[in-house]
Amino acid sequence: MTLLRHLLTATALLGASAQAATGVTGSAFGFATGTTGGGSAKAAAPSDITELTTWLSDSTPRVILIDKEFNFIGSEGTCSDCECCKPSSNTCGSSGQNAVKQNGSDWCGSYPSLTCTYDNAAIEGLEVASNKSIVGVGSSGVIRGKGLRLVNGVSNIIIQNIHITQLNPEFIWGGDAITLDGTNNVWIDHVKINLIGRQMFVAGYEPSHHVTISNSEFDGQTSWSATCNGHHYWTVLGYGHNDQVTFANNYLHHTSGRSPKLEFNSFWHAYNNYWYNNSGHAFDVGENTRALIEGNVMVDVNIPLLADSNPGAVFAVNSSDVATCTKALGRACVANTLISSGSLASTNSSVLSSYPSGESGVTVKSASQVASSVRANAGIGKLGNGSGSSSTVAAVAATSAVAKRAGPDGDAPFVPAFSEAGPGASAVPSQASWSWRQVGTNGPVPSGTPSGAPFAPFGGPGPQPSGHGKHHGHHGHHGHQGF
Repeated sequence: MTLLRHLLTATALLGASAQAATGVTGSAFGFATGTTGGGSAKAAAPSDITELTTWLSDSTPRVILIDKEFNFIGSEGTCSDCECCKPSSNTCGSSGQNAVKQNGSDWCGSYPSLTCTYDNAAIEGLEVASNKSIVGVGSSGVIRGKGLRLVNGVSNIIIQNIHITQLNPEFIWGGDAITLDGTNNVWIDHVKINLIGRQMFVAGYEPSHHVTISNSEFDGQTSWSATCNGHHYWTVLGYGHNDQVTFANNYLHHTSGRSPKLEFNSFWHAYNNYWYNNSGHAFDVGENTRALIEGNVMVDVNIPLLADSNPGAVFAVNSSDVATCTKALGRACVANTLISSGSLASTNSSVLSSYPSGESGVTVKSASQVASSVRANAGIGKLGNGSGSSSTVAAVAATSAVAKRAGPDGDAPFVPAFSEAGPGASAVPSQASWSWRQVGTNGPVPSGTPSGAPFAPFGGPGPQPSGHGKHHGHHGHHGHQGF
């Protein structure tokens, strides 16, 4: 057993060493095929959050190694005794989510006002410029207290093997982990996201072409739940006009909604993902959006597909229509598997006839392989495990050659411990400097929404204040959107 541990340690060290030298592992597939990020730029690790911020936003192609925790909590101060509100969804007090009141938005409407203290850094993400690879090393790559923001036409960006966490998880509008709004060629791979105030991933109104989200973990376990059950509601939101997104091999668990919520004429191909323990809804596909859903596994998902009030087109594959894709796609589709879950029955062949070009390198596995594969491979610290991407795996044969040089078990890559506690307070500026786009609704609750469950496909996790019509306001501040 000692030899086996040394072999495993040596394999991990070899993989981390190779990764540190080259940066990105594997190559983009799906709609993001051809994305190269920082390309052949020399991989380098920033020394602190200031250098990381500069490298992410400058015009130089870079391979940026995230080799430790970069903690932004307190770096921009806290907003003390600031305006917040208590939405109607918060019926559980301190274990619910109150909402930060955003400048330029009436989201809080007539909800009761209150004061709160939150960390400023999380409110708006780090600006990411074109031609960047952002790559975690081993299991050590953590960005705490701030997300990433890709907007205003940036392109050719890879985000791989990092953990984004602790963005004001107590508060709706407390911060988004990864924001896209007007991008091209983005590959998000082997990322873990948890303890986020608002969206774990959001694509804004401007088109984001050629996006792949793969092998990532969306962990909804939280102490501050918008649905008062320890599950995160704000998970994946696709609002782009004419987005093309491949969503593959991801692990979404302990959520209660928006997993994903899709809208406004985008196309999503969701395959070989594993949903576990969703107390609300997984897919909500609305207004002109098309979704091909195949080869996925859902376990304990209350509503796999919400009956949207303005539904888009969904082709969710079951065993009776696996051959329908052959004429349109040149291959058979793969049936989804649902266990202890609601229904995922929606077959609209227009999805296949309007399939965008450019998706390649896709291999859809049988659903019987999905749960074990995704659990083993999705998230941080699992590069090279063989996860359905075009990953380059370090040669096992080389392990024996370095086994004798491997250090003790303690030399394995450091895995940081994460506290479930909320962000601490630090000294800081008292005003917020952001503005928001707002989309609200006061429309009827669609059929299929569970009794007592909050439903708000656009604005918040509960009924919207009276007067909140569905609209697309543009309250931009340096191009920022809060969806």
